[in-house]
Amino acid sequence: MKTRYFIPIFLFVFSFGFSQDRDAFCLKLFKINVLLQKNHYAPKAINNSMSEYVYTTFINQLDPDELIFLRHEIDSLSKYKLLIDDAIFNTECDFLNKFIALYKGGLERQLQLVNELQKEPFQPELPDTLRHIEKGIYYENPGEIKNVFRKRLAYSVLDKYARTGTNKDSLYTRLPLVAEEMSKIEIENLRCTIENQLNPNNGLDNYVLDLFANVFSGYFDPHSNYFNVDTKNEFFSSLTSGTLSFGLIMEMGDTNEVNVNDILTGSPAFRDTRIEKGDRLIKVEHKNTTYEVNCINMNVVNTMFYSDTYKNLLLTFRKKNGVDYETRLQKEMLKNYENTVFSFIIEGKKKLGYINVPSFYSNLEGNTTNVYNDFFFELNHLKSEGAKGFIIDLQYNSGGDMTQAFYMISLFVDDGPITLLKHRQNHYNLVYNFFEKKSFNEPMVVLINGFTGSASELFAGAMQDHKRGVLLGQLSYGKGTLQTFFPLEEENPEGELLKVTIEKMFRLDGKSHQLTGIEPDITTPALLEPLFYRESDYARALEVEELGEVFQIKHKLPSSYSKAIAAGKQRIASRPHYSKISAFNASVKKQMTTPSTFPINFEAVFQAIEKENVLFTGFYELYETSYPLKLKVLKKDEKTMNYDPLLQPMVEANKQRVLTNPDVLEAAYVLLEML
Repeated sequence: MKTRYFIPIFLFVFSFGFSQDRDAFCLKLFKINVLLQKNHYAPKAINNSMSEYVYTTFINQLDPDELIFLRHEIDSLSKYKLLIDDAIFNTECDFLNKFIALYKGGLERQLQLVNELQKEPFQPELPDTLRHIEKGIYYENPGEIKNVFRKRLAYSVLDKYARTGTNKDSLYTRLPLVAEEMSKIEIENLRCTIENQLNPNNGLDNYVLDLFANVFSGYFDPHSNYFNVDTKNEFFSSLTSGTLSFGLIMEMGDTNEVNVNDILTGSPAFRDTRIEKGDRLIKVEHKNTTYEVNCINMNVVNTMFYSDTYKNLLLTFRKKNGVDYETRLQKEMLKNYENTVFSFIIEGKKKLGYINVPSFYSNLEGNTTNVYNDFFFELNHLKSEGAKGFIIDLQYNSGGDMTQAFYMISLFVDDGPITLLKHRQNHYNLVYNFFEKKSFNEPMVVLINGFTGSASELFAGAMQDHKRGVLLGQLSYGKGTLQTFFPLEEENPEGELLKVTIEKMFRLDGKSHQLTGIEPDITTPALLEPLFYRESDYARALEVEELGEVFQIKHKLPSSYSKAIAAGKQRIASRPHYSKISAFNASVKKQMTTPSTFPINFEAVFQAIEKENVLFTGFYELYETSYPLKLKVLKKDEKTMNYDPLLQPMVEANKQRVLTNPDVLEAAYVLLEML
């Protein structure tokens, strides 16, 4: 197998036949590879293995349903399966022209097939079945793809119509009367989907090239990613507790119209008294360029609304009475309550403090707060209102800023090591407590689950290593790596970025939770756990390592903690709600292994929906079950709700999240025993 690396001579051997865009893309690939080879924890060679992975992943992401490319087109592209490394090494990036041309042609072919279907009489029932495509089986001719579209349209109409009532016979009698009209809506939705694929925000060529750059980066590991300006802004927005926004919550209707669904109190949109719920968005103008709000421009409009790049827009709305009006809105930094630490007092024999940490956000992009400050603030208020111990909820917390985790860990442990970070070439860095002395001595229970990852796993693991708390829940996600960002252009740090995995985390016993996750002290079943996707499910995930004991922890687990763990394990085995969750998960797992072949007739579709409804009824019964916890809103939040009406529904929603989580109830029992 040939093994090659980019070398500086690359800069001088561009093919004279390239377009300027392809030259720029070749240079981009060069820079990406140089940054990865120089900084990645485990750099990989540019060889046939890389070529095969990039080719297969790239094709799968361009055409996941295998309905864009035909068999002979895939055959013509397959010659690059083991040649992408050569093409990149020799700076022959024009090989991507063929991918772009065939991809665009395939989408245009799909539109033509949809136009043909629209002219044909619609049949809601077909003597055929619909099945999931087996990977690697591409169709020989457009007629076969058209037939798949025909079957999908018929099944979609039957499925949506069958959900409108419960009387099967009555519904079936009316089917011929409504099917034709419903099919028109479904055909327009399909057309809209294809047109959106043909008209991505930055253009189809750039979409394909950006996708290729990201697939190439992902060859090194799942968390090394390429970001263009828009995706970079979206990513950083997810790491803050504030967001640049007009304060408009939009929704798309069945016929792809976009309407105002809600308006955030105090936002720029709220201050314009003309804007009301139900108003339809007609046009968006940015820098003298106007976009009609339709299928073709939907990606552009979405990006303008949700990307921080577009801060000032002229919007045209239409009232229900048909009157149009224009308004110019400037985005402002609004508090994102869904990504902000919140807490409650749990009242009972002893007051307990519950605190939810949704992510390890930081004060990026002008955000005024970070998770450490908010966390510290909430803990002090919980203590001031009598909390004797804490339940720290890290479930569904996928991580964020690692420095914030170091600060938060330091609140609970005395001077000493927290974790060991291993760089490439076996360079090590033992990270110590940021403060000389811990701020909080109270016992704690830390809740984790299969979505608890990265920085939140670091926090949970440190609490377990230092015998500071008891972990309750499910096996964590298993991301034990750290990433940092590199601008592709040093002179333009605001431009494109590359996120690169540079370190692995190790616990103080020398073991890494990378791939394996963190085992809770008390394991509970989680609703829909068979569907959880963890680090170990990624083919390119970095492997697990073990260094041997790094630092001996002198602290021992208090006897009250050991007794609480033992009692908790016994209790969970006899809890009826946990037994029901385990039984439901078994049903879900069985459903996942059932062959997915669907007859396209009303009887079969109606029966399938009935079975699905039984499953969903069972799910919602468990999901919406409230558990006997008495929650009290903190005094500071009661005061805030008096002048911030937006906070009140958020507090109620957060209350419901806590009350319907059986792990919080169990954590309260464990914490009381620890006390």
